[in-house]
Amino acid sequence: MRSGTSLFNWPVFKKTVLRFWPVWGAYSAIWLVALPLQGLMMLQLEAQARPGLTDGYMRRFAQSVPEMAHMAMVLALVFGVLAAMAVCSHLYNARSANFFGSLPVRREGLFATHYLAGLAFLVVPNAAIFLLTLLIEAIGGTVLLPGLGFWLAVACGECFFFYSLAVFCGMFTGHILALPAFYGIFNVLTWALCVLASAVFHRFYYGFNGFGPWMQTLIEWLTPVMKLGSGVGGWYADGLFQTRGLDSVAAYAAAALLLAGASFLLYRARRLESAGDVVSVRCMRPVFQYGVAFCAGLTFGMATTSFLGGQEPTLMASILVWGVVGYFAARMLLDKSFRVLRYWKGAAAVAGVFTALFLVVGFDLTGFETRVPDPDQVDYVELEGANLCSLADGGDYLRAEEGGPEFVKYAVLLHQAAVDQRGTHPGGTASETNLCLTYHMKDGSTLSRWYYPVYVAPGEADREGTAAWAIRQIYGDRELYWRAYGFEEAERRMAEEGWRLREVSYENDGHDPGTDQTVYYGGAEAMALYEAVKEDFQAGRIGVRRVEDWDKYVQGRRNLNFQFSNDVNANFWIEIRVQDTASSTLAVLAQLGEGSAPAP
Repeated sequence: MRSGTSLFNWPVFKKTVLRFWPVWGAYSAIWLVALPLQGLMMLQLEAQARPGLTDGYMRRFAQSVPEMAHMAMVLALVFGVLAAMAVCSHLYNARSANFFGSLPVRREGLFATHYLAGLAFLVVPNAAIFLLTLLIEAIGGTVLLPGLGFWLAVACGECFFFYSLAVFCGMFTGHILALPAFYGIFNVLTWALCVLASAVFHRFYYGFNGFGPWMQTLIEWLTPVMKLGSGVGGWYADGLFQTRGLDSVAAYAAAALLLAGASFLLYRARRLESAGDVVSVRCMRPVFQYGVAFCAGLTFGMATTSFLGGQEPTLMASILVWGVVGYFAARMLLDKSFRVLRYWKGAAAVAGVFTALFLVVGFDLTGFETRVPDPDQVDYVELEGANLCSLADGGDYLRAEEGGPEFVKYAVLLHQAAVDQRGTHPGGTASETNLCLTYHMKDGSTLSRWYYPVYVAPGEADREGTAAWAIRQIYGDRELYWRAYGFEEAERRMAEEGWRLREVSYENDGHDPGTDQTVYYGGAEAMALYEAVKEDFQAGRIGVRRVEDWDKYVQGRRNLNFQFSNDVNANFWIEIRVQDTASSTLAVLAQLGEGSAPAP
């Protein structure tokens, strides 16, 4: 019979569309209010304007259409799963599944018919809203087709992806309530696992500084709501339409094709008897069971430890217990029975795997905690922190990216000091600081560590090879702090990009009784102060830090704030403390009417 080989069945398609009209009806109504009706309101305001005068209502409306891309992602996320639940609902009831299985239509035809019906729930309303909005813009005499076309492309691409993902999830289950659960999990699974793993590694691995940039990029791509929610947008600037993220939408649309193909293969292999099962694909049952055990162990283990407190042993025990509980809970869902204790071997396997992982991280069998790179193998290093002497200005928290052999040597010394003192507190008086290091190795790899607290004894500043000595050498690098304060960037911007010194504010807060004030300078006075500060800095009389001064409390503020700007009012700041040795700066301040009393 012809119907027996058909790849599409119109009566089934029509019945599905009519039966689940609330899904596409609600989706259409939301977009109808958001775009065409809003356009009609703007059109009415345009008509009520006085002759010859207009406030540009229609143009503002047309330019705001691309901004609906964020709303499009939310609606695609929600209505994608609702459409999938509707068209896959016949798979979750034994009578419905048997009825559709008895129709003289091949499985290919049933899948294509239901899949296209659900996709039509979303794509057809998008096209209708596009045409209505275009008509309203044309009536208003303001047709901005690029922005409207961008909205249509984003809305359809995102609907296609999220709907296909929901259908794919629906093929794995025989229970309608499990579909949205799997769908939600798949949307954030990679991000959630990364957060959990990062939290656990922070507890177990001393110096762990998160995953590398490549992992962050991978997590972002595998978390669609993150990538599409923040990376897609369109706007008008100076009469030109600009976009970002269309390539991401296209990539996810291509992924939707693969998901649709995979869903089709799963549908063909699906057993009708699986209706009502939480996991309908037999080969995925172990994945579900052990996946739940792993996630439950990490999630509830971390939560329990946070609530009860405790160190690594408590965390290990919590993860182990919850992992076993998660295994049995997953087995209960699969078997629809509480009699699951006979599967104790699987629970023992979960406990064994977690125990093995604990041994690896607990005894640092990978050498993560003790690894300190050879300076000769380092191309350059990024260093943040190492702050022992605070001047309460812009140079306090050092951020440096240097490749010189001496700087790399200092960074490695600080790193080794942090490694050597894990879990200990050095005797005598010591200062605390934090240290963040990222080594870029000559072989192209990176090594990143973060430590707090790192104890440094100021009395060892004269002993070469100590952490205090290394910090003293860093403090003495005037070129490094020239960049750290921002002088190098300010000079570059003024020479190459037309920036100018707009204003200088002098804050004298609590240094001398009765002199709390902020004075502003501009023009030649501001430039005179800037030149004086540069002279003092290059002579080593301002922005100077000493390790032995770590315990000296800096009271109040006596700072100069230099504000640089360009033609579009973008600002760049340099803040530096006026020290008692800054003779040139103090002399200029005295000439401008400010006292020259020494600063601490």
